[in-house]
Amino acid sequence: MEYYSQACFVYNDNAKELIDFVKANRYNTKIDAIHIDEFLKRVDSIHKEIEHVVVSIDESRIVEFLAAAYRYHFSLGILPLPTQKEQIKNIYGTVDIETNLEIALKNNVKTIDLVLVNDQLVYSQAIIGDVPLLGKKLKKTRSSLFRSSLYAIKKFFSIELQKFEISTENGKVVTTAGSGIVILNHTSSSLLSKIFNIKQTMRDGQITLIIVSPVSIFSYIRLLSSLIMPQKDKNVIPESIGYMKSKSFEIKASHSKRVQFDSGVNVALPVKFSIVTDALKLNASEEFWANNEKISSSKETIKVKNLPDKNEAQEYVQKKHIPFFRSASEERFRELFQVLRSDAKLNHTFLALMILSTILATFGLFANSAAVIIGAMLVAPLMTPIVSLSMGLLRGDSNIIKESLIKIAVGVVLALLASSLLAFMLPYSEITPEMRMRINPTLLDLGVAILSGIIAAYSKSFKEIIQNLAGVAIAVALVPPLAVSGIGIGYGNFALFSGAFLLFFTNLVGIILAAVMTFNILGFSNVVKSKKSVIFIFLILLAISYPLYISYDRMLQKYEIATALRHHRFIVNDKYIIVKDVTVEFVDNVKVFKLVILVHESLNRQDLEALKADVERLFDADLFIKTQVEYIL
Repeated sequence: MEYYSQACFVYNDNAKELIDFVKANRYNTKIDAIHIDEFLKRVDSIHKEIEHVVVSIDESRIVEFLAAAYRYHFSLGILPLPTQKEQIKNIYGTVDIETNLEIALKNNVKTIDLVLVNDQLVYSQAIIGDVPLLGKKLKKTRSSLFRSSLYAIKKFFSIELQKFEISTENGKVVTTAGSGIVILNHTSSSLLSKIFNIKQTMRDGQITLIIVSPVSIFSYIRLLSSLIMPQKDKNVIPESIGYMKSKSFEIKASHSKRVQFDSGVNVALPVKFSIVTDALKLNASEEFWANNEKISSSKETIKVKNLPDKNEAQEYVQKKHIPFFRSASEERFRELFQVLRSDAKLNHTFLALMILSTILATFGLFANSAAVIIGAMLVAPLMTPIVSLSMGLLRGDSNIIKESLIKIAVGVVLALLASSLLAFMLPYSEITPEMRMRINPTLLDLGVAILSGIIAAYSKSFKEIIQNLAGVAIAVALVPPLAVSGIGIGYGNFALFSGAFLLFFTNLVGIILAAVMTFNILGFSNVVKSKKSVIFIFLILLAISYPLYISYDRMLQKYEIATALRHHRFIVNDKYIIVKDVTVEFVDNVKVFKLVILVHESLNRQDLEALKADVERLFDADLFIKTQVEYIL
């Protein structure tokens, strides 16, 4: 391997101790050492005598030096200082100073590209606008990451989009909106490179430009989350990102006045970035050249389908800051709104299906048939006006609110009338298990209602999954509790009516609130327009939560009692008793225990009284107990 016979060693104050080491090299290279200030002062007169330079200076002076190397065409080897970890990593890949000096003195240079900004050489990454966290270099210390995270959180709620006009070398003009633009100058230190593949080398003859355009705070958070949980296919450009490569870019911005560089330099906008191919002769490691292969291509790369178009850009620029959730597209909103307006209108089909589904549900309840009741759920049309009402409340559309409320009220009245008339006409008044299941709603039912409202709104928002509304109808079951309420009216049983109607009302309120919030998150309105109505519904939800909590607490009590007593063994008057099964009911706030007990011999009244006393001691309460005795022979 050949080495330069002579070279110039340019150093600054932090590298003085390296002078003797460089001069005493074992590659027979004659070294003349000169301070960076002296070198830059004399370079005009001495450049003809210079063939190769080994430089060891601070990063703050690197641009000045590279400008001289570019202008006077001398070759360059870099001997990084121990603190310059990024240079060591990118150019040499080793911290061994002897190995780095050998590479720097080899007569084996290759060329790299440089970037000019308005004909001025730059070496650091540039940012136009604001790209919180993503535009910065990745710092390893916990304190730096903590400070960067705090900075990003503060910026989340003040990010605004501005209009950018970007012209490429080949005359392509892209007008879009974004929070910022990152111009990568041959660096892998940007966090953007951790999110998706940026195919870029120092010898590809092109500049890489990335537009960051989060249309909502939520979409920006999703973009940042890619740092922690990278996407599986890094070749897919993230939703809020645009990506361009060209030999030059001219950039205009509506808000930003200057381009900021990592080095601290700033340049006034509008600005032109241009690439100079083979601008600098450099010594570097084989690994470096393997990662920076020579590529000759005049083909531009423009991938901006994820960005707002020219018309959308103007709309976003007018907003003070991006919303928390993304606004739905005009086309998507128009399609959904037309469907929901239609769903809110009362028609003969709704009336017929409401009556038929209620009758079917009532028969299923009397027959204690879950299959028939599920069929009634599928036929029931009550979900559609409820979802329409949610959108009306979100958008503050009084017509949809009025029409939806009328449709829901008519449906409820028809269901109560149909089921109460059937109950009155039928000759028996037995309360079946299917009826009993719907008279003690709990907080669990409220949870089901809220989840069903979320799914219903989401399903309505996307045509391709709208068929899932059938599953939502089965899950939330609006008509069966209405039918049980009607049966309660027909029987004159207020407890049956009130318990089942509370379940229906819980479903109704839960679905409305959940659907309003879901439509808001999906971007159909940035704010809830009918706030008073939504607050009123929320207060109703809080009010009904108390009896639901009471029911839920009783359910837990039943479970705990049944668990404690089941298979429990008692010895009463020398008679062995095993509790086979237990159920607990609340009758007028009194706990009624129903025990199925196993015995070997008959029990008299005294035995039963003693058993009751043992059970009461177990729960430290006065109890009402019913027993069913089974004999073991």
